[in-house]
Amino acid sequence: MSPPVWPFRRRGPNGRTPGSRTPPAAPTGPEPLDPLLRWKLDRWFDCLVDAPSGTGRRSTPVRLTFRDYELAATRVARAFRHRPGSREHRRLLACLRKLWRLHDREGTGALDREAFAACVARALRRERRSLVAAVNSLCCAMVDIADVDGDSLLSEREYRALLAAGFRLDSEHDLRTAYRTLDRDNSGTLEHNEVHEAFVEFFTSTDPDSPGNWLLGGPRPPHGGRGGPYGS
Repeated sequence: MSPPVWPFRRRGPNGRTPGSRTPPAAPTGPEPLDPLLRWKLDRWFDCLVDAPSGTGRRSTPVRLTFRDYELAATRVARAFRHRPGSREHRRLLACLRKLWRLHDREGTGALDREAFAACVARALRRERRSLVAAVNSLCCAMVDIADVDGDSLLSEREYRALLAAGFRLDSEHDLRTAYRTLDRDNSGTLEHNEVHEAFVEFFTSTDPDSPGNWLLGGPRPPHGGRGGPYGS
């Protein structure tokens, strides 16, 4: 199943937000999920799931497991020169385990795309505070590792390295879009609180204007088209 793709509304250089196309209808079911939020969860799933070689990330039956989170933690630790088993690596693993437990309350050990979205929807309705706390903890661990020079700011280079390692982003469109959109005050660097807001918005916000929608980059431009209101 391919996640729906449409251009989110995005702040322009003048701070105003242009209109967007109408997103697809929300999925039906016992716990319908906002279509924008569903797009973001599909994005998270695709960036983290370790699809078998030759199947493609969107093939079925691809399932997200805690092993995928373990691999992400190892990639991030190594990208910033921390050995597996180091304090920094163990902290990342602990935060990811906390988040995974909220995903997999029934202890199945593996979640396909639909199950993952349903579990997050349930957590948003019943354990929202716990979900936000887990996301914030994970963000703290990631930002502390990526802030190599310890200036409490993430440079574009540091943030790109974090996204490339943790979420396997290698598209210039994704990396550039994520960094520039999350820089809310246009300072040229990301403050820790800007990254925290983005992580929380990514998992919780249904507002198409939220900068956090672009945490992992934006939707792909259609064939022969442009990547959203401002191009790619």
